Amino acid sequence: MQSFGDSMVRRWKYLLLVIFLSACSSTERSADPLTYTMMPLSFEEIRMWDEFNPEGLNTMIQTNTDIWIEEHQGKQSLNYLALSGGGFNGAFSAGILTAWTEQGDRPTFDIVTGISTGAIVSVFAFLGSEYDDVLTELYTETDFNDLFSYRNIFSLVRHQSILDTSPFEKKVRQIVNDDLVTEIANQSRSGRNLIIGTTNIDNQRLALWNISRIAEHGTPQATALIQELIIASSSIPGAFPARKILFELGGQQFDELHVDGGVVRQVFFAPSWVDLRDVGVEQNLYVIRNGSLKSEFQPVSHRLSHISERAISTLMLNQGIGDVEHIYHNARQQGMKFNLAYIDEDFQPPQEASPYSDEFMTGLFEYSYEKMLEREAWQSLPPSLPEYYQVAD
Repeated sequence: MQSFGDSMVRRWKYLLLVIFLSACSSTERSADPLTYTMMPLSFEEIRMWDEFNPEGLNTMIQTNTDIWIEEHQGKQSLNYLALSGGGFNGAFSAGILTAWTEQGDRPTFDIVTGISTGAIVSVFAFLGSEYDDVLTELYTETDFNDLFSYRNIFSLVRHQSILDTSPFEKKVRQIVNDDLVTEIANQSRSGRNLIIGTTNIDNQRLALWNISRIAEHGTPQATALIQELIIASSSIPGAFPARKILFELGGQQFDELHVDGGVVRQVFFAPSWVDLRDVGVEQNLYVIRNGSLKSEFQPVSHRLSHISERAISTLMLNQGIGDVEHIYHNARQQGMKFNLAYIDEDFQPPQEASPYSDEFMTGLFEYSYEKMLEREAWQSLPPSLPEYYQVAD
């Protein structure tokens, strides 16, 4: 029988080998803090930061916002959709949107935002219900093994990730092609906005990318940048490789490293400094949290791996709770009607189904689909806040 000591020695040797091999791989960078003020491909006004924008950028963005508000004064209402991260739990938002179409009262969203898996869903939510079939296929007929595989230890010499994500990247590039980007551009010209978030791991900030504005450039480079940003927004650090976003200034090339936007926020709508109070029409904000917003009791084995896993999930749960509360308070300040959907305690996953399986995702899709048809999906208050926070409309 293998002793505990032998097992631990073997594990430590494996861990040290992983660290050594990853340290040997190429990590050459041309990073510079100046890229904080720059735009890829020299496109103008295609990104902002969640907080602390470069001098003058806040004013420019608010000026553009004021113009956007003026252009939308004649509308009966404005509808916004914010989609959270959550990995394969994105099936929850796919079910909500598909059932919403069937109900017949799904609005055309004026602004759609997305993080991580929400960045993927956001593209199709933005383009409308004709893409419901694509969403359904992605989140009910695709599982982990279709998109990812574990790397062997020696491949870490060349790669900085546990997973080989090339099938996932190929899938994104196949779906988000030139034709689809042209459709995004057409919708953008009508005054609608699609924004996704990535984490700049160099400066530790959330970058908010105006995908619709990028699409309007209509070049192969614009399509490639959109693809790269969607992949970056889903790139869980360590599991996925970080993505290099390239910049050029004065003939010199720089780069930034971007990873999953969920590192900073699980869900976002708009920076708190963007003022939408003077819109003058009804504003409806819909937030879909592809995850739980309630803690649950679960006995944890007194083992390092189990405790670490539970700690990370607890961190993400509470980050998500805080992000939703932040959006709620900002929405109320801006005079918006707040609507929230999340995976509640009544969801019963298929027995023994892996959370990365198509069986699990189909069950989650059907759960949200049915809740939406029964008109039980939306809540007007985050479950973490007491009832007295509720403001009467």
